[in-house]
Amino acid sequence: MTWRPSARIVRPGGCTTANLRGMALQPLLAWPDSNINGGADYSVDFSGLLSPGETIKALAFDTGGAGTQAWTSLTDTICTAWISWAQAGTLAVTVCVLGSSGATYQVVVAITVSASPALVPASPPTAPGVDINSVNDATMSAWLASLPTSAPAAGGWWNNANIPTYAGTPP
Repeated sequence: MTWRPSARIVRPGGCTTANLRGMALQPLLAWPDSNINGGADYSVDFSGLLSPGETIKALAFDTGGAGTQAWTSLTDTICTAWISWAQAGTLAVTVCVLGSSGATYQVVVAITVSASPALVPASPPTAPGVDINSVNDATMSAWLASLPTSAPAAGGWWNNANIPTYAGTPP
């Protein structure tokens, strides 16, 4: 996988901004503004919260119905979701991860979504590192179209009148 989140990343766990009666106040986490029907990949880097050597085992993003997730991704300690926004206002997105130690880490990230629709609606790209666990018509058609139309001399898959056929000994 060559894609790695590089923009719209927030990093919780930094220095506290102040102490108020013994309570440490954390800096506000916020992603850049967006618009209705706008969207992008939004990330949280949990490296500042995880214990040394701890890894992330599971992740979840909750937009509270304000956005639609196309996919989620995990790159080391960075959790990413592609979200398109359906609701305007100052919104809060909850992001939670399960660490390899069994501990959960949860943060709330703010984003302001303008009521003005995006001039060009967001269109999510294919998720990075996606493994196709199920085959649907579109995937099968694309795969079939990519096959040669005559049996390869060295063996392998080919498109035999729109019927996938394997020539030779199966691997």
